[in-house]
Amino acid sequence: MKKDQARAQQACRGEWEISRQQLAGMATDLGLKAAAMPARPLRSLGRILEKRRQAGWMCEFEAENTADRIDPLRSLPGAQSVVAVAMPYRNRRWDTPRPPGLRGALSKYAWGEDYHRVLRRRLGALADRLATTAGREITVRAAVDTGPLVERAFAEAAGLGRVGKNGCLYVEPYGSWVFLGLLLTDLRIEPERTDPPGEVGRWGNEGPRVDGQADPDVFTLCGTCDRCLRACPTQAFEAPGVLNPNRCLSYVTQMKGLLPEEFQAPMGTRIWGCDICQAVCPINRRAACAPEVLEEIGEPGPESDREFLDRAYPDLIELLTMSRRSFERRFGVTAVAWRGVHTLRRNAASALGTWRDPRAVPPLIDRLGDGRPEVRSAAAWALARICTPEGWAALAEAAERETDSRVRARMEALLSQQGLSAKPL
Repeated sequence: MKKDQARAQQACRGEWEISRQQLAGMATDLGLKAAAMPARPLRSLGRILEKRRQAGWMCEFEAENTADRIDPLRSLPGAQSVVAVAMPYRNRRWDTPRPPGLRGALSKYAWGEDYHRVLRRRLGALADRLATTAGREITVRAAVDTGPLVERAFAEAAGLGRVGKNGCLYVEPYGSWVFLGLLLTDLRIEPERTDPPGEVGRWGNEGPRVDGQADPDVFTLCGTCDRCLRACPTQAFEAPGVLNPNRCLSYVTQMKGLLPEEFQAPMGTRIWGCDICQAVCPINRRAACAPEVLEEIGEPGPESDREFLDRAYPDLIELLTMSRRSFERRFGVTAVAWRGVHTLRRNAASALGTWRDPRAVPPLIDRLGDGRPEVRSAAAWALARICTPEGWAALAEAAERETDSRVRARMEALLSQQGLSAKPL
């Protein structure tokens, strides 16, 4: 009651240019959920990031400067508020089964248009509505997974949702099937919480830990459930909510270069991303679908079922020979496009090794001559898994002419396991 009275007094004094209710209404109209907090640093997050750096858990996608990751004022000097936004993406095609054939699987987040584009459009529309409601020009900066700030930490600190043992943010009623973004602005927006930012939730005191000891009060959302931790194909979780990104298949499928051999079998037929730790979650199984897209902010219309299936579950043999133009035509609008055709071709070759179907042998043999070492290496592994005389003969010849020392070593190791060796040309 006292907190509500304090809020009312602040609103009467004109402290807030935008109320919580106004922000929530604008967000709902755009198919979003939003919560605001003052633009202050999350200093305890900085300590956690430093611990992760010391543990060797930083990956190439993360900004190097810790101060840039925790302080919104370094991204937008003069910012007054951080608006954390969640855009749900579960839809009516969620449970569409994989079609027959030698097909791979994309993570569900990559099934549609690139979320960076979609969420940026909606954040732009939200900024326009905020300015109209405030009755003045405003300064804003949007961040969707590409800026230095840690969106999930700010979203949790703002009160948008709670983090589960799988490290994902859960936002009612959508579960963790949400994309996150931030809108920094010089508007004074009423915060969702009255607690001082940086002193609440996991970001109070010393924040979450990375030493394998979980705070029992942190994961009240999950209770005793640990299905996500047990289901991880690579055992990437060091503790509840503590993920080693270098072992996470979502990262592995996007990383540059040769696939680490220890992860090729766990990848299975995944060629982009991994949904396991979210898919096994009981909360996510009853999560609501996203609201219908909004035409007025430029959302694309529905595509045919065939187009959808060919993108969500691509034909792996087709991917092996797909040209850049064909790749752009099919995947150019998705979050897969930024890595290019070679990464997907590498992953497709590896996935064919999981299928172990002799029909894949001829196209895989062709990939032994691919111009990219990561593709040649994946094709060699797949041929060894399929294990046909034709495949072994081709692998022996390829090993002899291989010029990349890393790939040749892998080829020779595969041949050695079969009691074979490189075949002199």
